Amino acid sequence: MSQELYLSGGQIVPVSQLEMERVSSGVTGLDEALGGGYVRGRSVLVAGGPGTGKSILSWHFLFDGVSKGETGILLSLDQDEHMIRADMRQLGWDVDSAVNTEALTILCGTLRVIPRETGFEYLVAFNHPLFQEQPLTMGRLSQMVLKRAAETDAKRIVVDGIGPLLELAGNSFEIRQLIYGFIRDLSSRDATVLLTHELRTIPGAVNDEMPFFIADGVIRLDMLYTSGDYVRTMRIVKMRGVSHLMRPIMFKITSHGIAAFPETRLPE
Repeated sequence: MSQELYLSGGQIVPVSQLEMERVSSGVTGLDEALGGGYVRGRSVLVAGGPGTGKSILSWHFLFDGVSKGETGILLSLDQDEHMIRADMRQLGWDVDSAVNTEALTILCGTLRVIPRETGFEYLVAFNHPLFQEQPLTMGRLSQMVLKRAAETDAKRIVVDGIGPLLELAGNSFEIRQLIYGFIRDLSSRDATVLLTHELRTIPGAVNDEMPFFIADGVIRLDMLYTSGDYVRTMRIVKMRGVSHLMRPIMFKITSHGIAAFPETRLPE
């Protein structure tokens, strides 16, 4: 039986070897909607209003990796590590064991703005013994994360809350270049990167949807009011290179995290 071949990088390789490797989101129903999971080595933005489940969805991704022997890194610039750990324990994940064995690294920083004679300087203080307070630039931040990723051979990286990063530049073009470079650096070692972005829900508010165009994939989380109640939904806005469901998918946040139902139709 003949095998279809393809020329890649000057070498003839089977087409089957060129199929994109998948990595589980940690949520079975979402993996089904994605046709097998996220694409390894690419970036996915999870966007939604406050309380829609963005952080929890990213934690599923990290702990799925831990269960399969893949190390991960969680970077947060707007949450305290003690609170994160407490919430993870509440959902049934053994975060303390994962951190103690270095299967998971949690890096939590506090962003501060220091007035200077010529303007402002951004400083970030990490409560991790490996890092000290220092001027925050996108390049320095990615170097810090990449250093830790190399030390632990991390294949899954989560940046939970990119809002503070968007504040580092004054115009959309500058922000685009900084965020794009940051994502590219993190993905350069074949790591799959998840970023979360909080959308404003105040009526009339204008959202900065620029990150939608930078990431390889976008999943939007919402809460819809229908039939007298609120229903949680997730919608795969885009996922480059793979086919996926386009319609909103119902999901619930339970005592064990997120459960998604791709076959269930929304109430009329």
